[in-house]
Amino acid sequence: MNRRAFLKSALIVGALTFASGHTPYRQWKIYRQRYLLILTSKTDGPSYPLGKRVAEVLATHLPTSKARVTRAPHTRRIGSLISSKQMDLAILSRQDAVALLEGRPPFVDHGPVALRALIGLGAYLLVCRDDFPAHHAYLVAETLSTHRADLPVSISPAASGEPVDAVVPVHPGANAYFHGGPVPQDLGQGQEGQGQ
Repeated sequence: MNRRAFLKSALIVGALTFASGHTPYRQWKIYRQRYLLILTSKTDGPSYPLGKRVAEVLATHLPTSKARVTRAPHTRRIGSLISSKQMDLAILSRQDAVALLEGRPPFVDHGPVALRALIGLGAYLLVCRDDFPAHHAYLVAETLSTHRADLPVSISPAASGEPVDAVVPVHPGANAYFHGGPVPQDLGQGQEGQGQ
């Protein structure tokens, strides 16, 4: 094959790839919309088994969530994925959650992020951005609280509505659950995906 034919072939392949709209990315976006993905970190050993159990409880007792756990290579990547709105939920240590909220190391490149706590899981928090639908937040908090016996750590806040953490604000949807309010109905936000 001569050089001219090779360049022409390469140009055609490049054009087809560009025209396809980066199909793997689109498929990943659809996957994220279909499943409630809970992000953990490979460098934080206990977060993965905890995330796996949380996902199992949600998938069993809130089956429309289709909850699954996934792992980022390190905690900084969690900050990147949450701040860029590629992922919605993560399990972070309380210290890391506060650091992401305030944009402190290791998250200076990705924060501050308007982070909200859904529920406390022992030394960890299940967190999301403030734009996570209140309806979803309520159902996640309700399901995990109702099935706390299925989790390997203590759950907070208690039904009394104590704040999850003095620094990371509680998501309004989770707060509604813990204070005995009605299930919020998010207006203008699709209820598809993420199970609710």
